[in-house]
Amino acid sequence: MFKLSIFKDESNGESLRAKYHGADSLPLKVSIKVCLKMIKFYWTSKDSLFSWFLLSLIVILTSGAIYLAKVFNTWYKEFWDTVQNYDLKGFKYQLMMFAILATIHVVVSVYNSYLRSQLSINWRKWFTGKVMHDYLGDSVYYKMQLEDKKTENPDQRISEDLGSFVSLSISLIIGTASDLAMLATFGVVLWDLSYSVDMTLWNDYVLHLPDGYMLYLAIAYALVGTLITFYIGKPLVKLNFRQQRYEADFRFSLIRVRENSESISLYSGQVEEEQSLRCRFFSVVKNYVQLIKREKRLGFFTLGYAQTAVIFPILIAAPMYFAKVITMGSIMQISSAFGRVQDALSTVISRFSTWASYKAVIDRLALFFDSMDSSTQIECLKPQKEGASFKVESLNVENPNHEILWKNLNFALSDGQSLLVRGPSGCGKSTLIKTIAGLWPHAHGSITVPDTGESLFLSQRPYLPQGTLRQAACYPHASDNSGLVESYFEKLGLSHLLESLDIEDNYSTMLSLGEQQRIAIIRALIIKPKLLIMDEASSALDESNEDLAYNLIKENLKTSIVLSVGHRSSLIKKHDLILSSQGDGNYTFCSSSDA
Repeated sequence: MFKLSIFKDESNGESLRAKYHGADSLPLKVSIKVCLKMIKFYWTSKDSLFSWFLLSLIVILTSGAIYLAKVFNTWYKEFWDTVQNYDLKGFKYQLMMFAILATIHVVVSVYNSYLRSQLSINWRKWFTGKVMHDYLGDSVYYKMQLEDKKTENPDQRISEDLGSFVSLSISLIIGTASDLAMLATFGVVLWDLSYSVDMTLWNDYVLHLPDGYMLYLAIAYALVGTLITFYIGKPLVKLNFRQQRYEADFRFSLIRVRENSESISLYSGQVEEEQSLRCRFFSVVKNYVQLIKREKRLGFFTLGYAQTAVIFPILIAAPMYFAKVITMGSIMQISSAFGRVQDALSTVISRFSTWASYKAVIDRLALFFDSMDSSTQIECLKPQKEGASFKVESLNVENPNHEILWKNLNFALSDGQSLLVRGPSGCGKSTLIKTIAGLWPHAHGSITVPDTGESLFLSQRPYLPQGTLRQAACYPHASDNSGLVESYFEKLGLSHLLESLDIEDNYSTMLSLGEQQRIAIIRALIIKPKLLIMDEASSALDESNEDLAYNLIKENLKTSIVLSVGHRSSLIKKHDLILSSQGDGNYTFCSSSDA
């Protein structure tokens, strides 16, 4: 499990989400710690060996690109000197050298980009796999909703933000390292080209420019630009964070409309849904307008800064040129070297929006991992596998408000026995099922399940995985091709679906709830679990189909222990024992003949 617990408040163990609740971004210090931890998570693992090899190749190619840039810098001087001296032979030679250097540059750049992409996909594949494993393991995905219902769009964190973090990490870290190497290389070049010179200004005032003055000016120029850029662009971090959140909320609302299209249509709720969607989209637009306004201000400065940088090195080299200390070729060389130094020093300016997006991604992932970490601290009562019977002993179940739902519950079921749980809505029937499944944290007592066979839970709204109907009927096991699936489809009145049995489609939206429930019942008939728990799993069936389903279960699962939740009185005769909630934790337990 990828843990962020080291970033909790040491004084009280407070989580990131609790400590910075309502904040649009985390403090920079926290973001840096989280970033380093996520990077270390992969690069210290044994699975990163090949990526270290790729990284070494990237470093070699990047070093070669920097050396090539230095060679190009010398070429600028020699080329323009041949132009100034009308040296046709030298001009042709320099063109040939340019062709060679340009070809090498293209090859190095393409392979550098390719290896970075390969490194990115290797890192992302490993990182995503680890996070998905932890997210789906120990029901973390479910506990996150119990622990913090405000956890935003975990699907987007895994599918988008992990990839963005990886690609931006590679781009920014390698890019920054390259800029530092470029600064060191061309800083020396610029120093060597900056001779001391005295320049006469107005009223015979002589300005003395010392050795290396162009390097000093380049540093000052970049420093001033960086400070101004940071001042203008700082709000972009929060705006980017909000934009991703608003976009995700709007997308999630659209998905809910699609998933509940039938219910919305039956309620004629399209007007209300449109108003809700417009409200969420308004947040998207409002924040986006603020975002582009801020980017406009930043763009005015950064583009103006970049345009000034084109002429600035020529202006500061002009005193030496007009003093006849250097040639035209030297001015071009100085301009190129100054540009390299200025670009390296201005990395914050040129990449500020990217850095802002990077921090927003880190903050979102930090809160996501923090929520995952917190959810693992939730302890649910786990059923123990022992013996051949199903037992509940001294079980107390509460709701999140600590109101008693089931008090000192005791019962036992042996092979072939069935139990129906009844009671008014809200009495805790489904909560009892969650407790038995080991998914409810507000319970204590003892639950024992058979140590042989497996347990299968059928909910009111069955889960149909993406794929074929045959796969859905056998889930989570491999598809059955013995003919059982076809036989049960016919017996449960689903023969009209046999033609589509091996066709992949999104059946969770195509089939009615009654059809989905019958497929789930077929799942139980095929898997033959030792313990079958049905939480209103036949509520969408008419009484005749429900009667048929329970008859098939009784005929084919003779040794299975069956526990059902339901409201219909017709279910009483289908079970051996009846557990009825009386409210306030009280209950009655009797045989079906006495109910």
